[in-house]
Amino acid sequence: MSKDAGNPVQAEMPRVSRLVENQNDERFINYDYRETPPREVLSWLQRRTRVLCSYLIVKKCLPVLSWLPRYQCSFATYDLIAGFTVALTAIPQSIAYGILSNLGPQYGLYSNIIGCLVYAVFGSVKDVTIAPTSLTAIMVQDVVKELEYGTALLTFLSAVVTISFGVLNLGVLVRFISIPVVMGFTSAACLTIGSAQVRSLLGIKTQGKRSDFVTSWTNVFTHLDEVRKADCILGCCSILILCSLRLTKDLGEGRWRTFFKYLGLLRNALIVVLGATLAYFLTADMDNPTFNLTGTVPAGLPDFQVPPFSYTNENGTFYSFTDMLGVMRTSIITIPLVTTLEIVSVGKAFSKGKIIDATQEMIALGVANLLVSFCSPLPVAGSFTRSALNNSSGVRTTMSCAVTAVMLTLSLALLTNAIYYIPKTTLASVVISAMLFMVDYEEIGNIWRTKKLDLIPFLATALACLFYELDYGILVGIGINCGILLYLMSTPGLSSEEIQLVGQRILLIKIDQSLAFSSAERLRDWIIKRIGQRDNIDLVVIDGHNIHFADTTVAKSFVDIEEDLRTRNIQLLLWRFQCNVALTLLRMRKELFITMLRADVQLQDAVARWKHLHPLPLASIN
Repeated sequence: MSKDAGNPVQAEMPRVSRLVENQNDERFINYDYRETPPREVLSWLQRRTRVLCSYLIVKKCLPVLSWLPRYQCSFATYDLIAGFTVALTAIPQSIAYGILSNLGPQYGLYSNIIGCLVYAVFGSVKDVTIAPTSLTAIMVQDVVKELEYGTALLTFLSAVVTISFGVLNLGVLVRFISIPVVMGFTSAACLTIGSAQVRSLLGIKTQGKRSDFVTSWTNVFTHLDEVRKADCILGCCSILILCSLRLTKDLGEGRWRTFFKYLGLLRNALIVVLGATLAYFLTADMDNPTFNLTGTVPAGLPDFQVPPFSYTNENGTFYSFTDMLGVMRTSIITIPLVTTLEIVSVGKAFSKGKIIDATQEMIALGVANLLVSFCSPLPVAGSFTRSALNNSSGVRTTMSCAVTAVMLTLSLALLTNAIYYIPKTTLASVVISAMLFMVDYEEIGNIWRTKKLDLIPFLATALACLFYELDYGILVGIGINCGILLYLMSTPGLSSEEIQLVGQRILLIKIDQSLAFSSAERLRDWIIKRIGQRDNIDLVVIDGHNIHFADTTVAKSFVDIEEDLRTRNIQLLLWRFQCNVALTLLRMRKELFITMLRADVQLQDAVARWKHLHPLPLASIN
């Protein structure tokens, strides 16, 4: 005779309809409710090792091995044009961002050369260009003021963090940075970057202690007596020309349309050439030039050196490795997060529906910054402006990045004398005009129209970035977003309905999402409160159709709910629970929950079959 023959519950189970929605699960058929053990670690490691040592993974990590063997001669023309066109814009922008970061103009070019060379080998999106950006420049400003060239260690550590994220496939962390947080950070960064350039635009030589939003404007207003009329006029005229060329790039038809298009794309190079030419002819006395000039840029390539793990700045202040980490603070994490977000966003913008390998992009970015740290303190990221220029030039492969790198190298060898005459106000106008169009005003309007709750992380991020620091500002936004997410997880939508079926007065409870430990106590209190507001309830039915996850705390809470109801002579039925949730409950207390679970399509059938196994409490019979 079977050992289960005397057990009425086990004898009844084959005859009743269903316990859970997936009644075919072998664990229910065999009455085996144990949690599936994890895969054997050794077996998993062996499989991963075979995958990592395969040629396929090498091709995945080095996309150049995929496109180079299939490279066609017809591609060369497009890549050369794209690389040359991008270089014309990259030269003035790299110089401007090198100055913006409080480093020399040459460091922007150094970083751009290495970034382009690395992405030509490791990049997976043909349109993307890796280069110094306004965000990376502004995020290292304060560190540069204290550590100077020692900031190369920040670039090195950021690269290590980025590569680690890529190897561990932690690109998922970027998902915790929502659109409102990104918009708040970007808007504040644009205002901060633009404000930092107002000084150079007006010809003011005195530099503030910091380059944040408040300090930049304080420095301008306290040194208005230093405003140079020539710089101010040239800078304002440059901004007007740059904005006009940008707004007129789609004018005309046929050849005129093409002309205006490329005139708009090359506007930065054009305005810098005009500014340098004007400065050259108007400067008669080199000791007292008409405009504030960029000055001497060392010719040739930089010396490669290991990033300093201790540093003594020009003031003679010595910084140990620990001291340098104290200066960098959260930048070690925020720079990898922001630069990863930039390159993935740029890649998605130009992928034309193709799936972007975020892990590979993180590895490419990390390797680029790793090599950059050996010759420049200025980190690189995905540049939207130069990537758009690459795309519009008909680029075919990442070979265009290599062409851009060659052109930048030639500029360091041949054009340093010309770079000397570039007015700082012209470079400031290039940065400010870019910032005017970088803010996505339409997206901010979408936030207002779509969900006004999202204005909280948006404004919090923007204000924290503007009036405190960019690094901490984005962390504030992420923290608020996570707090909102935790609140939503902790407050599932609950509704109740009182009905009568099969002679039972039933209170039907519906839950609209999964349950976690933070929501367990709220569910219990809510049910007890609703029971207290009603009389003569015989049965509480919890509809678990929308519950896809439950943890130990939730399972224990269901035990407590059953005990609380039993003291009131009310019974509990769990209806339409998912298989994995039911298994969690059964592992908590099998003998209690096995008679509660029902998954019949109709509630009436579930109550009827449940009632067959549960005699009514004496109080209800009387």
